[in-house]
Amino acid sequence: MKKEIAYYNDSYQKTIQSKVIDCIKSKKGYDIVLEDTCFYPEGGGQPADKGILYGQQVLDVQERNDTIYHTVKNEIPIGTLVEGEIDWEYRFDLMQNHTAEHILSGIVYRKYGLHNVGFHMGKDVITLDFDGKLSQQQIIELEQCANEAVMQNKTIRIYYPTKQELQELDYRSKKSLEGVVRIVEIPGYDICACCGIHTKTTGEIGSIKIIQYDSYKGGIRLQMIAAKRALKDYSEKSQSAYEISHLLSVTVKDISKAVEKLKKEKDTLQWQINFLEKQRLEQIVDKVKNDTKKAVFFEKVLNHKTLQYFATMLCKKANIVAVFSGEEQTGYTYILMSHKEDMKQLKQILSAVYPCNGGGTKEMVQGKIQAKKEEIIQFFEKNIV
Repeated sequence: MKKEIAYYNDSYQKTIQSKVIDCIKSKKGYDIVLEDTCFYPEGGGQPADKGILYGQQVLDVQERNDTIYHTVKNEIPIGTLVEGEIDWEYRFDLMQNHTAEHILSGIVYRKYGLHNVGFHMGKDVITLDFDGKLSQQQIIELEQCANEAVMQNKTIRIYYPTKQELQELDYRSKKSLEGVVRIVEIPGYDICACCGIHTKTTGEIGSIKIIQYDSYKGGIRLQMIAAKRALKDYSEKSQSAYEISHLLSVTVKDISKAVEKLKKEKDTLQWQINFLEKQRLEQIVDKVKNDTKKAVFFEKVLNHKTLQYFATMLCKKANIVAVFSGEEQTGYTYILMSHKEDMKQLKQILSAVYPCNGGGTKEMVQGKIQAKKEEIIQFFEKNIV
């Protein structure tokens, strides 16, 4: 690890003048090597910086074998003195969110004894994976504790301990480390080996918000955001809450109760609709004579489950049942059913004539068919006598 490099010496440095010491043709363009750089290469869980180098967009920044490569579209001759400027808004957002991740991971380790085993800084959210479970109450406490760390405006320490000092240090690391180790410490909250770049103080983070949590590989996955991302999320959700409260004619704090009431009313209405739908279909079935050779019906129903109920009722009276629901323009959902005949074989014959997908068993096949209603009726009149 290079300790003496611009982005480590001052992570707030936005511009740099440096000489090109190598220029290598690559798949994306040219990989430029500078004497020094303020462009942070992808690493430590943090994406590479964006910005401008010698008037060109920096497409990527990577470190290989202690050499940092800045990818640009056009060649820059060796020996050229160039000026580079990072996209500061993008960089600072990453610094804020990366530092916030350290706070959360440190608290989870210290308070609940879980290790961070996965970390990804995405465009919209930060994903953290831990090797154990957390309850909903623990996650609430975790978020509160993390924001207390922000409000305390702790100064973040970055240092390179000796081998002996490192052995005596209780620090987090996903893997065993050799050589120079860079330690990022948030006093009272976290000590972690990390080659990423961070804010000077916790107060610069602004706020930390856990927006989702799910079970993942025997542990738990958290999705978090901080700083402007958290403010944007809060603003969007507040606006949505206001709009919903206006539509429901309730206060924002009563949205949950109002939605719960609406859901109960919807469920009741849905049950009534399903009941009436089944009654309607049963009346159709009642008109079918027992031991009918075939029963082919086109009925618009609410869902596939209702269509299957219709087919099952018909199958008590007819040898072969074919029911269809939908529109000619978009295609019909169908069910073929019989207790005696092979429906898979019938479906093969049908597929040979019309675009028809689906599958099932000898007793029942279901899928979708693209054909006109009259054509389908003619098919069954011709093939089932």
